[in-house]
Amino acid sequence: MPLDITAIRHDTPATLTCAYLNAGTNGPLSRHAAEAIAAANQSQLSAGRIGPGIYEKSLAISTDLRSYFARLLGADDDEIALTHHTTDGMNIAAWGQRYQPGDEIVTTSLEHPGGFMPVFAAAKRYGVTVRVVPVAVTDDGPTTAEKIIAAITPRTRLAALSHVSWKSGVVLPLAPIAEKIHGVGGLIAVDGAQSAGAILVDVKALDVDYYACPGQKWLCGPDGVGALYIRHERLADTHQTYVGFPSLRDGNAYDDNGNYLAGSTAKRYEVGTVYKPALAGMLGSLRWLEALGHAAIYAQIQAITRHCRETLAAIPGVTVYTPASQAGLTSFSIDGVDPAQAAARLGEMGVHIRSVSNPDLLRASTSFYNDEGDVEKLRRGIEEVISEQ
Repeated sequence: MPLDITAIRHDTPATLTCAYLNAGTNGPLSRHAAEAIAAANQSQLSAGRIGPGIYEKSLAISTDLRSYFARLLGADDDEIALTHHTTDGMNIAAWGQRYQPGDEIVTTSLEHPGGFMPVFAAAKRYGVTVRVVPVAVTDDGPTTAEKIIAAITPRTRLAALSHVSWKSGVVLPLAPIAEKIHGVGGLIAVDGAQSAGAILVDVKALDVDYYACPGQKWLCGPDGVGALYIRHERLADTHQTYVGFPSLRDGNAYDDNGNYLAGSTAKRYEVGTVYKPALAGMLGSLRWLEALGHAAIYAQIQAITRHCRETLAAIPGVTVYTPASQAGLTSFSIDGVDPAQAAARLGEMGVHIRSVSNPDLLRASTSFYNDEGDVEKLRRGIEEVISEQ
């Protein structure tokens, strides 16, 4: 059943004020998230943050939230840890390995700093080698996968890769990479910032070990909430870098000598106090998205992204780099125009996209709340930018 785009845009009011084409940075906050955050804040203000049932209610929200993230990713509930963002999850994976001298980590030249920098920090700490696979923005998914597979050696301990490139928008076929790295005894950690909520994700079919995602991009949730999938078999041998009360099996599972029993689920990687209204907001948004139907959402994203790509490709002076049939990102350039300046000028027109660097490109994000009118505003804006040169 097709989505009611008009109703969806009213549930994401920011989309009524502009051509909102930058979910890849921050999606519009959904009304459902905002109302849940407001209700949670009001409850804290009027009823307090302690008292009968309050702690239990917050635990229930966290439990429900793990379940919604698990269904989104095709995981089991106990394989989900709540995080603050994708970067949290990539750090947990990168720092959690039992590295030995001579070990290697494989990544690519098009990774986001949130996945790229944790790898180098861990490598410097443990004395391992990072193999950065050069990937061109024009490389498609299969070509990129072939390059990565060729870089994996018997010493590869971890591959840290994006499911969807934040620069090119290309979807990486992960399963053959996972097969290769598992064959040499290594693991694969995936940055799902541009995929979770934009395309179908099935971590079991992809056969990955870690999958990190945020809530504020394609899921229309608040800042500061994300999730990390850790497959069952990895829970026992992934080091805990940070440990706190939520990480324990129970509140008494430690002694004065520093001995402790970690929880048996992915919750063992959760630490400290979190902003509970944000968790409520994220839960509100995920409930809304699940009610809309993820399959319908993905179909709409594919359709509007295809339309955006075709529209941009038809503009003289515009070069589109993202292959057809990808996710929700379309990367392109305008002949003779600086991408950062073009993005700023489009923003003045109420068309919100962004530029990326190395290589310097423009990037439009088309999501399930976008319509052809948004794409038309982008087209007219680009033509005006070109005419001003």
